[in-house]
Amino acid sequence: MRRFILITGASSGIGRHTAEIFIRKGYEVLAGVRSRADAEKLKDSFGSKVHPLIMDVTDQESVDASVLEAENIVSDGSLVAVINNAGIVVSGAVLYVPMEAWQRVFDVNLMGVIRATQAFFPLLSKPTQVGDHHPRRIINMSSVSGLFGSPFLGPYVASKFALEGLSDSLRRELYMYDIQVVLIEPGSIITPLWNKAKENPSYFGEEYATIIDFKDKVIQRNLETGLPLQAMDKVLLASVQHQKVRARYLIRAQKWKFKLIRMLPVKWVDRMVRKKLQERSGIRPF
Repeated sequence: MRRFILITGASSGIGRHTAEIFIRKGYEVLAGVRSRADAEKLKDSFGSKVHPLIMDVTDQESVDASVLEAENIVSDGSLVAVINNAGIVVSGAVLYVPMEAWQRVFDVNLMGVIRATQAFFPLLSKPTQVGDHHPRRIINMSSVSGLFGSPFLGPYVASKFALEGLSDSLRRELYMYDIQVVLIEPGSIITPLWNKAKENPSYFGEEYATIIDFKDKVIQRNLETGLPLQAMDKVLLASVQHQKVRARYLIRAQKWKFKLIRMLPVKWVDRMVRKKLQERSGIRPF
């Protein structure tokens, strides 16, 4: 029995690694990519087990065309999981990030999830074949930024907080279909996403001038000390294969510290953030 997994944003980073993990486990992957060049790279790496779909999650026509293509590829097989992974980062101060940048982040990180989920759901929810007991899942790639609002990542944070709420609503709506919705919340994972964040423009006013160097240092530290992609393997496999799953999987080093911070009074946490900003970036006044 052929089993398929759809992965958006599969050309690099977490998406590509996820494709590799499941191909090794015998699945076939419908890989959402944005260019023919990316499609060819995946075919060169994974051969007949990967089926690239040229899909821009911000374009409804592109998504709808990919569904039609996927239906022909899956044929009498089964789509067992939709992994909404496509995402982008925009950094800057909330006061200065232009509206078009906010719209772009939300169009990819939130509306893109909705487009792909709505479009591929009929393929995911079609009746199972006799003897097919594989669970059906919608897996949304969130972030620790969906749990904690770091300064100067406002658009990304807001989009991930929204994704968390969307996923809760969707999970509770799909009980009748027996399709579980899972949130994966990675911390600092070493991926090309953060190199792109360094290259992309940041939006600050003069009062935030010292934060620009600080931002690049934070990104560089994430690249140097973040977890490898392999740290996600167990959670990825469990979220697709296990009969019982959690609503959320947090992936980061020293999870207990993060959980403790989230239990502290907001005033205490704000004081710690303010102190770090004062020490590392020289921002004044506070």
